[in-house]
Amino acid sequence: MRQGLHPLLRSRLDPLAQAVVVRSRLFSHAGRLALYRPFDGEPGTAHIAAAARAAGKQVVYARFAPREPLAFVEARTWTLVRGVPQPLGPEVTLADDDLVVVPGLAFDAEGFRLGLGGGHYDRTLARHACATLGLAFECQRLRRLPRDPWDRPVVALATERTLYTFERTEFPT
Repeated sequence: MRQGLHPLLRSRLDPLAQAVVVRSRLFSHAGRLALYRPFDGEPGTAHIAAAARAAGKQVVYARFAPREPLAFVEARTWTLVRGVPQPLGPEVTLADDDLVVVPGLAFDAEGFRLGLGGGHYDRTLARHACATLGLAFECQRLRRLPRDPWDRPVVALATERTLYTFERTEFPT
């Protein structure tokens, strides 16, 4: 459904979803923003990055390696690896007050997400206590997704419509 959005509609929805992130308390309390560079129809993050920089926050981007947790780097340049934008630059260690903005194919009513199947975000989120915020279009919300024991939900989900928050005690917020 995400890929099926008409380009004109996407161009209207994308900045709305990003504005929901920027207006959130998660954004305002974050010391640093960890973003992704969109591909395959994912919502953009450029407006979030610009707002973070204007607020004096550091912006880092996710870098993927096969079967590994994500690395987050200060992007100096970009390259494509199997069609996925990859940042090149110095690696940083996430802190507890950082905010990780997470893409997904779908998100459910409890904050669990369906990714592309590599487990990159789940492995990464299991190792860090920072807040996680999903970013998606409203059409990507589902009632319930299948889950595995290693799946890590996000604490909130921003869409073009609103910010959904998920209460839980078993995962760090």
